[in-house]
Amino acid sequence: MNRLILSIFLLTWGFSFPLMAQNKKATQTQPTKTQSAHSSEQLIQNYRFDEAAILLQREIDAARAANRSTARLENDLKRANMGQDMLHGTERVTFIDSFKVSRQKVLQTLRLSAESGSIVNMKTEASNFNTAPKKLGEMGYMSQLADRLIFANSTGKHQKLHAAYRMGDKWGTPIQLKGMSNGNEDQDFPFMMPDGVTLYYAAQGDDCLGGYDIFITRYDTETKQFLKAENLGMPFNSPANDYLLAIDEANNLGWLVTDRFQKADSACVYVFIPTTTRDVYDLSDANRKQVLCVAKLQSIKATQTDKKAVAEAKKRLKAVMQQQTQKPQLTQAVNRIYVINDEKVYTNLKQFKNESARRIAVQADQVAERIDNLVKKQDELQREIAVKGRNGAALSQLKKINDSLPKLKEQLNLLLKNMRKAEIQ
Repeated sequence: MNRLILSIFLLTWGFSFPLMAQNKKATQTQPTKTQSAHSSEQLIQNYRFDEAAILLQREIDAARAANRSTARLENDLKRANMGQDMLHGTERVTFIDSFKVSRQKVLQTLRLSAESGSIVNMKTEASNFNTAPKKLGEMGYMSQLADRLIFANSTGKHQKLHAAYRMGDKWGTPIQLKGMSNGNEDQDFPFMMPDGVTLYYAAQGDDCLGGYDIFITRYDTETKQFLKAENLGMPFNSPANDYLLAIDEANNLGWLVTDRFQKADSACVYVFIPTTTRDVYDLSDANRKQVLCVAKLQSIKATQTDKKAVAEAKKRLKAVMQQQTQKPQLTQAVNRIYVINDEKVYTNLKQFKNESARRIAVQADQVAERIDNLVKKQDELQREIAVKGRNGAALSQLKKINDSLPKLKEQLNLLLKNMRKAEIQ
């Protein structure tokens, strides 16, 4: 009996052994979860940069062993490491609202104060050049006085930022901005701060995590060129396209345009409170989920830690959205008088014989109009303070106006002097 049981056991075990070996083999050869479920690009898009780096290093080792090119894999590994560094340096920024729009309606959504200049569509601006550039970028920046335009222009292999100055009612010859990058990138979507020194723009190239990343640079008055640009990092940049960043100092609001989480031909415009100092999250295992949320901008509510600041910013945004935006005009202002000397007084820009004098006269018109608007705003703020009492926001705006007016008046006098000199020479 015992022999019969032992024989049955051995026979059963013998039949099961190949099946067990097969299951074991299948377990050993089954790809890892990361390899089977995600490619390195998918891992990067999902902010799983450390996993992407491990996978890419394995693929690089395998490619080298097979004597295949590793250039693309090494570039992706650089992006994965860059993303991990960016995640650890995620800046604390308070976002107060967002608008999902089509790419064609982005400019209609942005509401910048007159002091900030304006963002313009380069397709419509192309006809305003004396000599048409080869290939213009998508958006350009026009200064407050509408006398300078910064935009992307293709002159070689890559698209670079250029500046053009107004000559009468047209833009002059584009001049490429010096500095900023190593040259191996495409640039577009510029925004210049009112200080005339700080420049934001988007680029796509070797030093970018996504398609387009947003960079910041500053003009060096000694070298007459821009300093090497810095990537703004997260949450402003992502593995997607982050196109434009503009800061409206007058209204203390920032605008970010990106296509993260969006369908093709769509964009999201985020509004945030600009910061004066850079404060970053301390990334740890305990708060990793929170930092990922704000880095991705999955929830703007997660960024709102100061309720009072958010409420005040929303009030400013509401007031801005109710205002009508006006594009700076290249045509002359009406009802202006141009005193050339005791014998000559012009009432029309067409009366100027000197092109340079005409251009300066247009600039003077812009400054004069700006002074008029600031004086009106000054009166409004003074009446508001008299009726409602002193408050921080009104006093801050009034101080800025009081500081700006003397400089603008000095600028106007200098322009008028140069206008007369150019016309009678």
